Amino acid sequence: MLAVIGIILSIIISIYMTFKCKNIYEKLIPLLSISTKISLLIMLLSYFYNLPYFFEVGLLYLLLSIGGSFIITSFVSRSDFQ
Repeated sequence: MLAVIGIILSIIISIYMTFKCKNIYEKLIPLLSISTKISLLIMLLSYFYNLPYFFEVGLLYLLLSIGGSFIITSFVSRSDFQ
């Protein structure tokens, strides 16, 4: 359960870094890491509580967040956000 607390603390730090950064490119990295950490948290909790279908939900969320990150970065790189 110490790993769960560590992941939750790292999510809180990523949320803080999202609000602290002013540039859109610097905000993008903590936002994408939050979704990765949440999916890892779901998969870890499914292991602890022996719920195999939650592992599949966490894996699907991880795959969707990776695909979404590619879409977001291509959109941001083509636009003129400052």
